[in-house]
Amino acid sequence: MNRNKLILIVLAIVVAAVVIVVSPALLPTNDADESDPAAQTAPGSDETRNEQTALEAARIMTTWKPAEDFNRTAAEQRAKHLMTKERAEEVIAPERPTTGQAWNQAAEHNATSTPQVVLNPHTETEEGIISVRATWHWENDSEETLPSGDEQRIYYFSFNDDGKIHDYTYETVPISTR
Repeated sequence: MNRNKLILIVLAIVVAAVVIVVSPALLPTNDADESDPAAQTAPGSDETRNEQTALEAARIMTTWKPAEDFNRTAAEQRAKHLMTKERAEEVIAPERPTTGQAWNQAAEHNATSTPQVVLNPHTETEEGIISVRATWHWENDSEETLPSGDEQRIYYFSFNDDGKIHDYTYETVPISTR
């Protein structure tokens, strides 16, 4: 295991502990902070190229189509164009399908996840690592919203000098309901 991967794994473990302990006090509630993610990720804002790429990758990676996707890794595979060739080759789908009540219900209703992604300043990351928080809801073809779970994903992306994702990891954690 190379040094960068080891650092990312250790960082993810430390951040997970911090998120579990500190997140209820730091994460926004269901107020206007998340109401318009497009405004928070608008082109031409103060975001760097890598931040924009991280937001796009997280958006793609949390856009699932359970009626078509065998598992959640299918969405990660759709983001390969944002990764280095070496990292893209490591995105291998498991042989088991995704299960769970929300996934199965979304598949039955031909729903797609609609993600909301924001830069995640509530984590201490190593220089060059960009953290993104992703939440989502399920929407069917009639634009009806299905009940969603209470999970979110916190992504950690690192980049090469060309702005490609060199490595990433994520953790799935409960959404704070303070």
